[in-house]
Amino acid sequence: MKRTIENVLAEGKSLLKDANIRTWALDGEILLSHILSFSRVQLFTHSRDEISEEQEKAYKELIYKRLKGAPTQYLTNEQEFMSLPFYVDSSVLIPRQDTEVLVETALDFINKEKEFQVLDLCTGSGCIGISIAYYAPLCRVIGIDISEDALKVAEHNAKLNKVNDRVHFIKSNLFEEVPTNLKGTIDMIVSNPPYIPTEEIKELMKEVSAYEPSIALDGGKDGLDFYRLIVRDGKEYLKSGGILLFEIGYNQGDDVVNLLKSQGFSDATIKKDLAGLNRVVFGIKE
Repeated sequence: MKRTIENVLAEGKSLLKDANIRTWALDGEILLSHILSFSRVQLFTHSRDEISEEQEKAYKELIYKRLKGAPTQYLTNEQEFMSLPFYVDSSVLIPRQDTEVLVETALDFINKEKEFQVLDLCTGSGCIGISIAYYAPLCRVIGIDISEDALKVAEHNAKLNKVNDRVHFIKSNLFEEVPTNLKGTIDMIVSNPPYIPTEEIKELMKEVSAYEPSIALDGGKDGLDFYRLIVRDGKEYLKSGGILLFEIGYNQGDDVVNLLKSQGFSDATIKKDLAGLNRVVFGIKE
C-alpha cells in the first residue's frame, strides 16, 4: 500500500496526541520536516507524495523518542533564537524565547557604531553572545563556560552564524580562567546562569529535568549562588559605567537587585518579559 506524507504525519501526530503531549501537532510536523528536509509548509503542499520505508522508519524512531520525553529540539539538533539558527544537543540548555528579552535589553545599551567588549558567562549554546555579536557588528564577545562539550556547541554556532571572527570562548568556572588583563576593560557582562533551586529541579517538566543538563539548571539551595559570585567578581572586570545584565527566575528580581546594590551597582532595574513576569535584571558599575 502506498504510504504518503499525509498518512505518516497523521499517525505520528495521533501517537503524540494520545500521549497528552501538549505540542503534539507542532512536534509531529517538525520531526517529519526534519526527516524529509522539508519546510513545514512543504509537508502540506506535498502531502500526497509517497514516503519511503526508510524515511517512515526514521520518523517513527523520533516519534517514539519524543513519546519518552526527549525534547524535539534535541531530536532535530535545531532551535531558532533571535531569528538565527542554533545547533543544540543534550550538553546545552535549549534556548528559550524568554531569553530574547535579555539579548534585546543588552542591544539597547550598545552603541552599534562603536567597538564594545562583552563577556557572556555560562554561555552554553552561545545563543546570547552570538546573537549580540550578530546584531551589533562592532561587538567582540568572549563566551565563558565550564563545560567543554557546551563550548564545542557554542563554537559550532559561532561559525554557523558567521561571527566566529568576533566571538571567542574560554573554558572557565566563571572568572577563574579569565585573563586578569581584562579587568577594567569590559563594557558589558551578560549571563543566563543556573538559577533553579536544587530541590525544585525534580519538579520541572520531564523534558527539562530528565534531558537538559543539570549543571546548567542548578543554582544552589536558593537559586542565587551564581548571581552572588558573578556580582561579586564581575565588577572587577567592568569599566566604570559598564553594565551587568542577568536573566532571572520570575521570583528572583528583588533578591538580584539587592545583590547588585550591595556591591555598589547603580540603577538596578527589573525588566519584564512578554508574559508580564520578571525576566531581566541589570545594573551599572559606578
